[in-house]
Amino acid sequence: MKILLLQDVKGTGRKGDIVEVNDGYAKNFLIKKNLAKQADSVVLREKASQVASQERTKQLEREAAVKKAENLKGKTFVIKAKVGDNGKLFGAITAKEIAEAVTNAGIEVDKKQIIMDTNIKNLGNYPIEAKLYSGVIARFNVVVE
Repeated sequence: MKILLLQDVKGTGRKGDIVEVNDGYAKNFLIKKNLAKQADSVVLREKASQVASQERTKQLEREAAVKKAENLKGKTFVIKAKVGDNGKLFGAITAKEIAEAVTNAGIEVDKKQIIMDTNIKNLGNYPIEAKLYSGVIARFNVVVE
């Protein structure tokens, strides 16, 4: 019998999965305890339309991330910081400060998306990457003054 799982069931599947199980297991346990419901044609159609809408949403998010990456590509953002006598910064430039500088320029980027290989503790020009979506990475520069 084909069933749609309404909750995670250990050894059977995860919530939202359509699985094939024995009739007795489905009727006497899963359906009786409201862990699943029988997957008739209506349920299968609903599940297919739900999967299609999720894929469309992912595609739109990816397109938006690609467009944002094109806007960021090759741009340079300036961050002003306090410096000691020897040219070293008080503290370090963080992903949060970089994200704020990019956002102030009109391109929305979250601090969690910023990939920093090294700590920025001196004045200068630094290449930065931002992972905007799975497989979409934007490269830009940050100048610390």
